Amino acid sequence: MAGSELAMKVPAAFVWDGTRYEIERILDFRFDTGFGAQKRGKAWYTRRHRNCYRVEASDGHIYDIYLDRSGHKREWVLRQRVDE
Repeated sequence: MAGSELAMKVPAAFVWDGTRYEIERILDFRFDTGFGAQKRGKAWYTRRHRNCYRVEASDGHIYDIYLDRSGHKREWVLRQRVDE
């Protein structure tokens, strides 16, 4: 799958603490292929594989979310609310 196709896999909404938030707009996008805090064994297959987004939600707040593409899983993660 090409990079531009991966970039288009952003959810329309997310649920946090029992409340559904619609994504109003994508403010930023980047790929994360780093090793994180890993100290040893920095082989290509141990890298992160994430599509990272900064989004504005329907509540007016800004959130960082990412799609974890490690191995065979495809999992969305709400990392943080940015504008606190």
